[in-house]
Amino acid sequence: MGFSMGAPEYSDSELEKMADTLATLVAGGMTLQGAQTALAHAPEGLVHAARVVYEKRLNLIKEIPDPEFLADRHRKVGFWYAGPRQDDVVWPTLKSRLLQELPEAAVEGVDAASSKVIGLGSPPGKESISTRGLVLGYVQSGKTTNFMSVVAKAADVGYRLIIVLTGTTENLRTQTQDRINDYLIEPCSSIWHPLTSVDLDFSVTTPADAILSNRAMRSIAVVKKNPSRLRRLHKWIKTASATTRQDCPILIIDDEADQASIDVGNKRQSTINGLIRDLLANPKAAYIAYTATPFANLLIDPSVEHDLYPRDFIVDLPRPDNYFGAERIFGQLEGESLEDSVDDGLDVVRLISDLEVDEVRPPRNKTLLEQWSPGVPDAMDAAIRWFLLATAARRLRAGKIAHSSMLIHTSMLAGAHEKTAEAVVDHLDGLRAELVNEAATALDVFRDLWESESARVTADSFGNPPIAFDDLAPHLIEASRATKVIVDNYQSNDRLEYDKEHPQTAIVIGGNTLSRGLTLEGLTSSYFVRASSAYDTLLQMGRWFGYRVGYEDLIRIWMSSELKNWFFMLSIVEAEIREEIQVYEAEGKTPAELPVKIRTHPQMSVTSAAKMRSAVKAQVSYSGRRVQTIMFNEDDGDWLKNNITATKNLFGRLISAGHDEHELEATRRGFRDVSADEILDFLDDYKVHDAAKSIDKDAIRRYIEKERAEGDLKRWDVVLMEPVNGDQELDLGLGGKVRLLRRRKLYIPSDDGTANLKAIASTSDRVADLGVGLDFIRKSLNLKPTDKITDRKLLQFRQLRETERKGLLCIYPIAKQSDPDLDRSALEAAEDRRVPLFAAADVIGLCFMFPDSRNPRSVVDYVAAKVDAEYLEALEEELEAADELDEAKAVEDELVKA
Repeated sequence: MGFSMGAPEYSDSELEKMADTLATLVAGGMTLQGAQTALAHAPEGLVHAARVVYEKRLNLIKEIPDPEFLADRHRKVGFWYAGPRQDDVVWPTLKSRLLQELPEAAVEGVDAASSKVIGLGSPPGKESISTRGLVLGYVQSGKTTNFMSVVAKAADVGYRLIIVLTGTTENLRTQTQDRINDYLIEPCSSIWHPLTSVDLDFSVTTPADAILSNRAMRSIAVVKKNPSRLRRLHKWIKTASATTRQDCPILIIDDEADQASIDVGNKRQSTINGLIRDLLANPKAAYIAYTATPFANLLIDPSVEHDLYPRDFIVDLPRPDNYFGAERIFGQLEGESLEDSVDDGLDVVRLISDLEVDEVRPPRNKTLLEQWSPGVPDAMDAAIRWFLLATAARRLRAGKIAHSSMLIHTSMLAGAHEKTAEAVVDHLDGLRAELVNEAATALDVFRDLWESESARVTADSFGNPPIAFDDLAPHLIEASRATKVIVDNYQSNDRLEYDKEHPQTAIVIGGNTLSRGLTLEGLTSSYFVRASSAYDTLLQMGRWFGYRVGYEDLIRIWMSSELKNWFFMLSIVEAEIREEIQVYEAEGKTPAELPVKIRTHPQMSVTSAAKMRSAVKAQVSYSGRRVQTIMFNEDDGDWLKNNITATKNLFGRLISAGHDEHELEATRRGFRDVSADEILDFLDDYKVHDAAKSIDKDAIRRYIEKERAEGDLKRWDVVLMEPVNGDQELDLGLGGKVRLLRRRKLYIPSDDGTANLKAIASTSDRVADLGVGLDFIRKSLNLKPTDKITDRKLLQFRQLRETERKGLLCIYPIAKQSDPDLDRSALEAAEDRRVPLFAAADVIGLCFMFPDSRNPRSVVDYVAAKVDAEYLEALEEELEAADELDEAKAVEDELVKA
């Protein structure tokens, strides 16, 4: 049925066709009104009706709930892309290929996301283009498919030169080029002019003018982020005439955008950042960054006009359903309420002792590195054996051979990789010999490992069939014979090739390439020791995140406890940043307002260090944050008793000032409208653990003082977080003793007597002083019963009710023994799980809950850590060496072409 206006009736296909014509004119740079006027020769009724169809399509795309986006006002108003047209070529071809490989719903998602990204950018016909956007995905989760779809639609709509920037190594570039050839170029070879190939990165070719002025051709280059290649590309584009450049829309896709693109003040990155900006200085150039770790990109200063900050839009892709992310592995921070149990994640992380860390981490000094000869210590031996077991189990389970990989990462330095590889090759030869000779004792080691690991993470918890060791044993020899050891870095010529015909079984040893973007197929075992200065790359290290269907129970990661802690904290910050972006979307804010929120996050005091060369002043804001004490000196009775006394004194002062312990609306004991001076005095008396990163007494004091000067945080509610029932009690000077919470600590072997409780607060503590239940809060915020209650939502609820911005201090009295019936000496250490607390005295934990600040100046300074300079220099030298090799290769490529 067509569109009718009492006038002649038009068929659906006439309408669709005319709507496509309008879409083409808009893509060519006209306004919708201008396009309508330009079609004056066509029947007016048809054009009018087609405009309605076009606007309907446009709104459908704009209103799709997933993915969400944060955009500059002009971009929202100017959303122009109404979806694929009937005569498009590249996207329909790609789409039909994707439908063969992915579920239909997934392809619809990719379609929606890529249409949004195109529509938030500029129409290619616009006179000048300088888009800056960011697409936020998840590590190892279909980001490439996503940007290939954007490239396909951009090519269809008229972007003429497409540049895909990959990481800094040829292995990664080849992997990306290979997929682009397979999915985009080969199926539509008549319209593509590839400027790079699997074997050749960009080097100067046919004069640019002839290629870039051809309206029917699309050129595409997949280029490493190396100075020699980017310079050549920039120069080559410059050889085209001014008219050609003025008329040639360029789209730059920066994959793994937080690697090397951002100017963090070291020489090489500043160079690369400058070269990307040179490319963007062309009259029509759009830049879209793709990354899974938003930290770095959102820390660029948005006020620098030509930098890469995504000032136009940020699109966050929805998290895939069967995605295995940080939370699955490291668990949640806290439960919804004090009574809820907390998910500590899957039991798949195995700790490497500090002694072993020192043994496998190479010396920094070059001379010492040359003499260094590493071995394969216990945890590494277990990780390699586990890899052989898991590979055999997967073969047995699937009835066929599939790609299987192990990752060993002990250093960023190439010199160290070769030496580690020699040790691993020797060790593997030894294991093969044991298996071939069927030495009984050798098989027992494998059996014990298999049986203890299968008990810790069971196959049936994922619906996979369990396997008995005796069924597995015969396959161990073939798995060990199939295993190759591959070194992956800029010096090595080993190539990681995962083609469908020849499944690889490989132990891959490397540094930078592995941690970034390179896909390791079938990754089951990872052994991970890391120089402490590289915080910002940590989440990228999540090579073990992604899709692991059919062998979820076989993934294992060996790492140091310090690294595990950082990972956990960073994954929490990352989840908060994603939530922050969603709050900003809901509130209609723009991307330019976001960075301050991230840059001042208390946990970022850890991260920002890596982006700064030496000790620097950084800023922190506690606006809308919660900070809690989670580390305690378990064996130091005086230290613990000091905090009990401080708490008792606070309560005593409040009672003598006329407060009453029952004055809160809530059923809990506590005090209402306490003056900030009392809170500050208590903070002075209370002792915080030296290693606590996010709770800095001095910074909190200065923040409260700044807020108070502006009229906020003058008054606080203080709540005593007692359990409903408990038989252990403590006298804190109140009417009747205080019942104690029981908390077990994380198992982190340390010799300094630190107990880490991971978290003492739960989400709902944010409203502990109000007498309301979570159901009531859900109702008042119009949430469904299944919606997860987050801290952000509770904060919203508070701020809707309260006129003044009050602080909230929750005090957690924790029993010195979490399991008083257990005998300390008889306990077995349960690695990676919670273990009983045996403190010298009862523990007092605190959580400060701050409201959103109304005062933009309330950030406070703190000093960020200094990064290990010697290590960075060694790394810089390596990168320079890699660049020189690449420069020589580029010169050689050009000679061959000539």
